[in-house]
Amino acid sequence: MKLNIIELVIGIRKRLDIIFYRPLSKFDISWFQEKLLKHANSGIEYSHLYKNRYKILFKDPKAFLYSVKELFVEEIYKFKAENDTPYIIDCGSYIGTSILFFKTQYPNSKILAFEPDNSNFKLLNNNINNWNLNNIEIQNAAIWIDNLGVNFIADGNMASKIDESNNTVHSENQKTKSVRLKDLLTEKVDFLKIDIEGAEYEVLIDCESKLSFVENLFIEYHGNYNEMYKLNKILNILNENNFKYYIKEAGVTFEHPFYDRENIYDFDIQLNIFAFKN
Repeated sequence: MKLNIIELVIGIRKRLDIIFYRPLSKFDISWFQEKLLKHANSGIEYSHLYKNRYKILFKDPKAFLYSVKELFVEEIYKFKAENDTPYIIDCGSYIGTSILFFKTQYPNSKILAFEPDNSNFKLLNNNINNWNLNNIEIQNAAIWIDNLGVNFIADGNMASKIDESNNTVHSENQKTKSVRLKDLLTEKVDFLKIDIEGAEYEVLIDCESKLSFVENLFIEYHGNYNEMYKLNKILNILNENNFKYYIKEAGVTFEHPFYDRENIYDFDIQLNIFAFKN
């Protein structure tokens, strides 16, 4: 009987922990606010105040919560810099939550950031201006393998991406400014973040010879089963440039990979690749 009571108490405590667990409180989001945002509609401009100082504007509540969870709860971009003024290149800045994370970790860091989606960039620009932080340069451009411009699919969310199927045409009405990453790697980069929704393979091949300048590299890899050579190539590039790496699943596409085959997303595989030299 005594054992049953102990088990009951433990069970109740675990249940209460689940109910009242509030990981997003690290970002000053209450349990009630989280519930509201999970059921809120996209397309309307919302705002949140972090640390009574940083006002963040966003239009996609679910994507905002996901971003906060990854960055400020799981801290996937946390890294050790050799000094308090690291140089960071942020490819795919969305609305700026990654920039805010870097600046809370290293207030004196120098950040060069890119966001090609016009709707996201407008929010990003407003957020950066609201925060009044120094040494941040943002560009409304896509990171790519040339500076000729790209055809871009703008969804106004985290899934906006380069249309790689049609980038030899560069039609004027769809063309978005592009910046060649290779041209930027001319000095030491303490942290390079590449989250560019499927264009990472071409970009990494193009700038492979310049990765000697990079100390820490984050890649969000998007792949398909019929293109596994791309993942193999990326890992080979890391090995050849003296990176060690750690891989985690970025999103669950298939709950049962041996059984499930019909994919409802653009990618079969989404991985976070953490590459570092020291």
